[in-house]
Amino acid sequence: MTATEQEKYILSIDVGTTTIRAHVYNTKAEVVGQSDQALELHCPSQGIIEIIPEVLWNQFVTTIKEAIQDSGVAPSDITALGLSTQRATFTTWNKKTGKSYHNFICWNDTRSVKRADSINNSWSFMGLRTGATLLYGLSCGSRRWETASVFKFTSQHVTMRLGWVIDNIPELKKDIAKDLVHYGAVDTWLVWKLTKGKVHATDLSNFSTTGMYDVFKKGYNNIHMAYLGLPTNILPEIKDTNGDYGIVDPELFGASIPIRAVIADQQAAMFGQCCFNEGDIKLTMGTGSFLVINTGPRPTVPYDGAYPLVGWQIGNEMTYIMECNDADTGTVVEWGVKMGFYDDPSQSAPVAESVANSGGVCFVPAFQGLQGPINNGGACASLLGVTVDTKPGHIVRSMLESLAFRVVQLHKLGLDKCRTVVKQIICIDGGVSRNSFICNLISGLLECPVERPRNLQMSCLGAAFMAGLTVGIWKDREEIKNLRTIDTTFHSESLKEDYRVTIKAWEKAVDRSLDWYSESS
Repeated sequence: MTATEQEKYILSIDVGTTTIRAHVYNTKAEVVGQSDQALELHCPSQGIIEIIPEVLWNQFVTTIKEAIQDSGVAPSDITALGLSTQRATFTTWNKKTGKSYHNFICWNDTRSVKRADSINNSWSFMGLRTGATLLYGLSCGSRRWETASVFKFTSQHVTMRLGWVIDNIPELKKDIAKDLVHYGAVDTWLVWKLTKGKVHATDLSNFSTTGMYDVFKKGYNNIHMAYLGLPTNILPEIKDTNGDYGIVDPELFGASIPIRAVIADQQAAMFGQCCFNEGDIKLTMGTGSFLVINTGPRPTVPYDGAYPLVGWQIGNEMTYIMECNDADTGTVVEWGVKMGFYDDPSQSAPVAESVANSGGVCFVPAFQGLQGPINNGGACASLLGVTVDTKPGHIVRSMLESLAFRVVQLHKLGLDKCRTVVKQIICIDGGVSRNSFICNLISGLLECPVERPRNLQMSCLGAAFMAGLTVGIWKDREEIKNLRTIDTTFHSESLKEDYRVTIKAWEKAVDRSLDWYSESS
């Protein structure tokens, strides 16, 4: 396609857990150019998941150049850039030399599980929670102190992994004292690189996931920062989600493209699904599963692995979400390819449907432990109930069923404490949502419709929508809603009774998998 003078374009990039994707959109939110690459991860041992900064940058730049070339759009005709990134994956670097002190440590890296458990079980932290409980009673029900009274750290919080690197890299600790260090998640580091070091910033959709932000006080969580001994001088400036993040250096892509939206990937998917209203619910099934509920202008209270976060901040409007997640979804489907059960993820559903049931086989999807509401970082992936009569179809069906069972757990967790009237429809997206077997099963187990859009790359689209609104390509969210298209609505009959025995057996299998990776193992 050749650009015309009348048309306007948005460049949107999504750096997910496993894929870097760049899209060029026109004013109809149609993709006119695209490129993607599998994100290269560095996983030297069990639980350690990293990204090498130089590799990420080269892949990022290459993907953008290919998408622009594919679109036929001149870089100078791109009105704005929107950036969506995986959250809580961070690095630190020297603000003068630009050299990183360590690789990016990914959100699903589990090296700090023991650190989190140790802190949560310490007398000092239990004392903080007890004090918060007293303040909650004295404050006549303050949500802030209620949150503090039940909060527990997990390895997914940046605070745990940042403390780990500070303790283990002497040069980093020394340079922090000299005020030479920048901290940043993927979004912050990429903006800093795109602007050649002119902008060191993030937004609250990203920063609120770190554990360093107090959603009730609307500022740094000084209590946790002080308790953990974490510095604030390394942190980026916090801007609106649709803020001014500077201009892309023209040497990179041939034009000075304004960066007008920075948003975390799950919040971007929420925005792309047009879940703008309180009670809207979105489920992204990609590398992991992320169930997100829009709680409107009020944050809710964390509970067993469901956390209040900022969805987005647009001027004076702050939208909050409650999120709960499971780390292993797409990883399970891809594992089936490695094991030879099928040649491509798209074949997993037909293989599962080749048998009437899982034949008593139970799969526990815990390559990276189990998150809420189980919250056991030492859990292991396991396959139980295999007999001499077990066929590949039984194993594959048990794998796909386990992903739906985890979604049911996340859904119950989210609804238990969100204090919001949740709509009885789930907007689903992500690569695994292409699997109609899983979508049908989720619909039947939750007894609600599951709505799948034509465009499953919602993080990219959401960042584009946000940037496009900022520069006036779309005038408001109602106009954006008219651009959203639905592919399929799954509305299965109730499957609760059909799966009652199977789920009970699966829960027993989950219990057997807990604490496999322990101090003594």
